[in-house]
Amino acid sequence: MSLYQLIEKKFKDPETKDNRINPNLRVFASVLVILSGLILFADKVTNFNLENNFGFKSTKTFVWIFAQSLSPLLMAFASIFKPYKSSYIVPVYIYFIQIYWIFKPTIKFDDYLLQTYAIGVSIIFLGLIYMINKMKPYKSEQRINNEKFIKETKETIAILKNRILEDA
Repeated sequence: MSLYQLIEKKFKDPETKDNRINPNLRVFASVLVILSGLILFADKVTNFNLENNFGFKSTKTFVWIFAQSLSPLLMAFASIFKPYKSSYIVPVYIYFIQIYWIFKPTIKFDDYLLQTYAIGVSIIFLGLIYMINKMKPYKSEQRINNEKFIKETKETIAILKNRILEDA
């Protein structure tokens, strides 16, 4: 099955579950998610200079902005194919490093404080996501109970209505 057919099937069949997606495709999507995080370091490894920086002060700035723009798009594309959730830890971790660098751009990647911050905030972020996912079943259960109550109420009203009409 071609990539186009898989995408088309995904959008036409809303009942597609994670376990129906080809595991190889999920691994590929997971690699894309990880790559979406790693490209955020592209400016740190570029050693070339462009003649046209498209208005940016340097090639490194241009590459950084381009990578910042491309990364979420790559992640969104990969999400179509249901990557393994654990692959999201790489871009989350790197995005928190990027946030730190915005406020303190002179700090080096191997700085203990930077790594502690990024790991700590990533763990807090993942904990928050875990808690939200744990709350989903309760919300579904509440919705089911509400629907059940509404159905029983409608049935009761219908029975009472029939009895009133029979008595009249």
